[in-house]
Amino acid sequence: MELPTPARTPTDPLAFTIVVEVDLRFEDLAPHRRIDLIHTVRRDNAHVDESPLGNALVYFDSEHTDWAKAGLLALDVAKTVDRAWPVAGVEVCRSDLWLDEPFFDHELDGLGDLPEWSAQADPRRCSTVIVEVEPESGTTRHLRDDRLTKVLNDPRNVRLSRSAAGRPQVILETRESPVTAGLSIAKPSITLDQDRTITRVRSVRADIYRAEVALYDDVIDVDAAQPRLPEWRYVTDDGDRTVVVTDLRVRLEGWSIIHTSVDGITDTSDFGFGAVWRDDDGNLNSVCDGDILDAWEAPIPQGSNLDAFVVDGTRLDVDPWDAMTEWLAESMYDQPLGFLIELGPQDYDESDDTPVVCAQVVFLSDGVLMLRLSKQVLERLSFADYSSDGLALDTWHYDGYFDDCTDGYLFTRDIRLVAQTCTSWFRDKAGFGTADALGCSYRTADELPRSS
Repeated sequence: MELPTPARTPTDPLAFTIVVEVDLRFEDLAPHRRIDLIHTVRRDNAHVDESPLGNALVYFDSEHTDWAKAGLLALDVAKTVDRAWPVAGVEVCRSDLWLDEPFFDHELDGLGDLPEWSAQADPRRCSTVIVEVEPESGTTRHLRDDRLTKVLNDPRNVRLSRSAAGRPQVILETRESPVTAGLSIAKPSITLDQDRTITRVRSVRADIYRAEVALYDDVIDVDAAQPRLPEWRYVTDDGDRTVVVTDLRVRLEGWSIIHTSVDGITDTSDFGFGAVWRDDDGNLNSVCDGDILDAWEAPIPQGSNLDAFVVDGTRLDVDPWDAMTEWLAESMYDQPLGFLIELGPQDYDESDDTPVVCAQVVFLSDGVLMLRLSKQVLERLSFADYSSDGLALDTWHYDGYFDDCTDGYLFTRDIRLVAQTCTSWFRDKAGFGTADALGCSYRTADELPRSS
């Protein structure tokens, strides 16, 4: 008989996700700059992503620790990043919560009453700090919800709010930078955590915070009138394939997708509510690998391309380059050792000796991919083995190690980084006018005829 998993006690260690936001547009960062940002935090498990307003985020899971140690680590990392990048925010979040709610939702009814000085000050020179705790329970005796502001040094600058999930939030306006403001809230947060369980703490530049509040309020109030294209992914297994949206702030009742098959046949599919899983590397799947997530799903046939989302007769076209990125990421998921993907012009003629822009992805051991970029034909390498041991991950190499590789190579476990880099390479560097001009071929590693 399987025994039930014991509940976590207050003394059990927690895992925390640490996030640093920089004041640079994610989409404007070239792939090598995103890797530079990852290197700044000096963590092998770091990733980059996009904030609700489009800024670049770098985040990683810390070791199992406690709030005090996680907070100090976050501030130390933020100060390190701040030496080379314009830091706009820093956050510590309980990792189990980060998986389901990667972005804060603040002040759902709009921005609350600001202190007079804060309303008049330049918000770009101020910060907003948010401390979120678990809801009040029947055993809460000392620090009930209406007394949460008493923990902070200056309650005149504090207001209370509540997340969509019902967790109380203490919001503090300060005249300091995000890193300094985060440091100033450290001691009160430790005191607060002794009576209430903290779920996340965030210090962010005040103008960014206020823009996020306005954005969230806009999504709630006018999403139906002004629909936006949601962030989406392809998820596939041996039998089924779906277009998935995991951002539950977007309500997709009544939405559908338009897709086109390889034979040019166009069809539609409706969204329904379901679930997917997210593995340790952040990849979505439908094979129960990782943590389960609620999601909107629409079926799409194998080999078909997503053309558009449709709601109330309004068609929201999908950028073909975005669709190519998602298709590449889908194609790279769970491939066998030695699997090879080659990308280049669809009309490439092997008998033509003229230079050709191309990319090559090889699947090594332990989930590591090798990406090579070149302005000449890339040879199919003959490997002594496919081991990833001893390889420098998430670093662009321009050392000329491969004679046929003119623009560097990369080892990484980040599938989406590889997919985004390939898209950027052909669209921005090679000047391909359309994703339709791109061709792709696959090859699996040869196996010997073993008898057992």
